[in-house]
Amino acid sequence: MRLESLVSQRVAIWGMGEEGTAFARLLLERGASPVLVDDDPVGAASRVPAVTGAPPIIHPPDPSVLDAVDTIVRSPGVSRYRPELVEAAGGGVVVTTPLAVWLEDFHDAPIMAVTGTKGKSTTATLAARILEHGGARVALVGNIGVPVTDLYGDGDFDAFVVEVSSYQAADVTMSPSVTVLTSLAPDHLDWHGGVEAYYRDKLRLISAGPLGSLAVNAASAEAVRRTADHPGRILYGEQGRVRAGSGWISVDGQPLVEYSGLRTPGAHNVANLCGAIAGVLLLTGSPPPAAALTAAIEGFDGLPSRCQSIGTREGIEFIDDALASNPFATAASVASFGDRPMTLILGGADRGVDFTPLAEAVATRVPVPSIVVIPPDSGRIAATLARAGGQRGVAVSVTEAADPGEAARMAVTTTPKGGVVLFSPGAPTPEGEGGFRARSRLFQQAFEALTR
Repeated sequence: MRLESLVSQRVAIWGMGEEGTAFARLLLERGASPVLVDDDPVGAASRVPAVTGAPPIIHPPDPSVLDAVDTIVRSPGVSRYRPELVEAAGGGVVVTTPLAVWLEDFHDAPIMAVTGTKGKSTTATLAARILEHGGARVALVGNIGVPVTDLYGDGDFDAFVVEVSSYQAADVTMSPSVTVLTSLAPDHLDWHGGVEAYYRDKLRLISAGPLGSLAVNAASAEAVRRTADHPGRILYGEQGRVRAGSGWISVDGQPLVEYSGLRTPGAHNVANLCGAIAGVLLLTGSPPPAAALTAAIEGFDGLPSRCQSIGTREGIEFIDDALASNPFATAASVASFGDRPMTLILGGADRGVDFTPLAEAVATRVPVPSIVVIPPDSGRIAATLARAGGQRGVAVSVTEAADPGEAARMAVTTTPKGGVVLFSPGAPTPEGEGGFRARSRLFQQAFEALTR
């Protein structure tokens, strides 16, 4: 489905967030009259700018609206498995996304897509920086914040680096020329309806075809297993063409750059750097220049709320990792701080993801972290931690706080000098609490109050 074909169709855009609004504006600029749909029509009408010069009319997602169109363009937050969408698709309505449309329109462009359960944003940002320091004009877009829709007015780029979530990948009909797969672990199970559906939707970015080149993190067993038959695959990280070891990253056995200058902690961030290099290698056909790599590494301080140090108070370092919304990501962050004493702040909404692997990582760490849990899923998390500790004969100290701010204040009393207070929730922000940025602000404000 290409943009030009949508202009002459009856189109509904469901979800008036940033991406949906941008796509509506794009169609309106081309003379189309899309039907705007949102689960909260009143709230959406107050948020959405008057793209036609008049107050927008927002409809609820009723069958009378959805069944009367040819195509529904859903925003990423609207689950592909909503009964209304399933019913409409069963009646012959095409369901797509802005990303799927853009991939068809830009299919001949040099595109590097980055997807995976964790590490997408860091890998995509590093790849864009490497290309830019090599002299390319790069668009860094997608799930990282800038809608791909914005590129229709400015396609004068040497390369496109696109972060793609599983929500966006579920409806793509064309694969990009290069994809980097950072990891695979259970996540977003409530949206996808189960782990197999999550993996299938995530990997649709790769399987939609025609098959492009693929770089896969060798440390992710699930990612390696599920892409084993891909003819254009290379591995990176622990093994493969782009490999980290002894302080260096090498390409095809040739040392390329030292990674000691990477200021973001943890082996997983070294793997993210390897993934960025592998993506650039596949996109350009050659390893990036060492000077471009060094400049990209030295100027990179990490991304907000991604294992980011926000300061030290009386010898205790505070780490904001609010974007770690699944246990897999949190386990990687916990491992980033070696044997330093730690208080770990966990908790959020229940996505149905199993916390056992994270609980086992906590229970086997030396020293065992102190835990502060925050609602609404704090009870299940605490029980899983207690069970893992009991199985290994260790005591896991778990206390409960109302929110990340209170948790930060409590953590000061449980973390010795030289230790780390790590806010890495392992669960998404509950609905209505403003997203990870709001929780990040609470954590940072508490730290700032403690240092006054």
